[in-house]
Amino acid sequence: YDNRERILYMIKVVNSYSENAKELYDNCNLYYNENIFIAEYNFPNKDEVKCRIHSHDEYEFFVPYTPVPFLVNEDSIFFGERGYIYPAKSNSNHGIKYGLSNVEYTDVLVKKEYLDKIMNELNCSDEIFNHPIYLSRELKFYLHIFEQEFLKNDQKDLVKLDMVANLFCRELISGSLNKDINIFKEKQSYQKGIYLVADFINHNYDREIKIEEMAELAGLSKNYFGFAFKKALGETPHSYLIKIRISKAKVLLESTDYSLSEIAHKVGFKKASSFTSQFKASTGMLPSKYREYSRKDY
Repeated sequence: YDNRERILYMIKVVNSYSENAKELYDNCNLYYNENIFIAEYNFPNKDEVKCRIHSHDEYEFFVPYTPVPFLVNEDSIFFGERGYIYPAKSNSNHGIKYGLSNVEYTDVLVKKEYLDKIMNELNCSDEIFNHPIYLSRELKFYLHIFEQEFLKNDQKDLVKLDMVANLFCRELISGSLNKDINIFKEKQSYQKGIYLVADFINHNYDREIKIEEMAELAGLSKNYFGFAFKKALGETPHSYLIKIRISKAKVLLESTDYSLSEIAHKVGFKKASSFTSQFKASTGMLPSKYREYSRKDY
């Protein structure tokens, strides 16, 4: 192919990704060639990541740059830690279970036949899809080089992109795994109860939830529950509840004309003043200013 034909071919390849996968990448920075597709989500302060359970033919590698709770791979739910890459097999159900804000991540999709060929060359087993992969300096370097080359637009070296994509995939396959974490199995018995409580919070954030109620739901003592929750999700039950309430309030501020008092009530705050002070503490701005900011492009 000449340069123009190769570019047209790449566009055709990207357009061939299943609609269910493509719709996830609105407002992302995209980098791709005919074998690899990188979506970089880096707008944590304005946007909320929606619930994104999906499947597609490509292999996917999820790279969180901030903690991302409630990653899903088939029927398992686990916590995404910075410094790891979380793999998903072709045609598996995977993604983010709940809407979240203040998160950053990169998705890497690799054509199945392309990665299968490299795996066969390296005599690799499917074990790489059972455990997180350490985000090594080499993997970060290859991602950076691929992105920088792609941004040269018409001047980009397509052969170089091919080579870097190949190196990235080979490093993924041969990289070290964190075998202490099996993404298809809960390693600690209390975690199922913690996820049950978090799911409960996600659906009942608009009312008062007492610590005793949550501890009982988790099947843990009140004293141990707070420790177990923070260990599993990285924050206390109260801070998680506030995070969910503020996240829901952002959606209402952006998309409705409800008064601040109405929004405060809808997301579980008894007083508008409490909502205002907590919102400012969490976001750095008053709810009214956030509403103005979020709508300035309309």
